[in-house]
Amino acid sequence: MTAIVQLIHDNPLALRFIGHVLEQQGGYVVLAAADSDEALRTLHLHDEALVPDVVVTGSRQHAAVLASPLRRLDTGAGRLPVIVLDEDARVAITPAAHRVAPEPRELLLKLKAVLRPAAVSEQVLEHEGLRLDPAQRQALAGHLPLNLTAQAFRLLHFLMAHPGRVYSRAQLLQAVWAGQPHVEERTVDVHVYRLRNQLARYGYGHLVEAVRGSGYRFAATAPRRPVQGTGIRFAP
Repeated sequence: MTAIVQLIHDNPLALRFIGHVLEQQGGYVVLAAADSDEALRTLHLHDEALVPDVVVTGSRQHAAVLASPLRRLDTGAGRLPVIVLDEDARVAITPAAHRVAPEPRELLLKLKAVLRPAAVSEQVLEHEGLRLDPAQRQALAGHLPLNLTAQAFRLLHFLMAHPGRVYSRAQLLQAVWAGQPHVEERTVDVHVYRLRNQLARYGYGHLVEAVRGSGYRFAATAPRRPVQGTGIRFAP
């Protein structure tokens, strides 16, 4: 699944034109609305799990967008980012938004930069006893070391660092396999399958979750499922 763009503009012609550019040239899924209230109503008509990845709005709407509940939607990586089309240089753009010229090429470049998966920190990550130490390149299930390949470690590290956030295969390729030539999206499926099998041996396979039609995520809120015979105990 590609990124979802919530487009807000009070000019119907601009709304159609920008939406066409984003869909045809950028390959994005576009949800179009005249204002933030209409955008929220449209989202409520869809599946509750639908959350845009970014908002693109005209400069005259950006203040209302930043003040609306739309801005506070949790994408799993923080609040919804906002890109403001700089149609009027006299309008002050707050630090909470990105400014870009209302020109197709500039907008597409800005979207690519904003939607790029965030860099993964080197801090120790832990969830339900599954522990990753990036500095030591060590993964533990309870007190038992996980024998992960370098690629599996990078994949798990990225997903654990962004819990709850769904990443498409293309986004994972960019974040985990960056710079590697001749790597296809099918590669992601194979590595996720192997990683889940390894984690399942210790009762953690459910944490790497496939989201049908979308991609994969680290399901930080998944229920705990103890497995007999692993020697690992879960807190009640």
